[in-house]
Amino acid sequence: AAERIIVQAGGVNMNTWVVGNIPLGHHVHHYGITAENKDDPESIKGEKFFFMKGRIMAGQANLTDNKLGLTDFQWLAKDEIQKTLTSRDYNAVKNILAER
Repeated sequence: AAERIIVQAGGVNMNTWVVGNIPLGHHVHHYGITAENKDDPESIKGEKFFFMKGRIMAGQANLTDNKLGLTDFQWLAKDEIQKTLTSRDYNAVKNILAER
């Protein structure tokens, strides 16, 4: 699934390698209870994010015909991720990020 999402998002012009088939980690984000979804058992209460280790061996992402509606992307180092994410989200993922 991870390799398919990479192709759908960034196109076929990248030579990528997803290392293994087990996530490095995961993060559960709860939306919180609102008046609209309080008593609805089928309402979406949150999301789960699974993090896979991957490498781009060659090429570059091309968002021209991506199937996910993406318009921008960023390649970020660990310190840049810290500046981009909220402190709550960064604290959830900081221990699975590589130092280099």
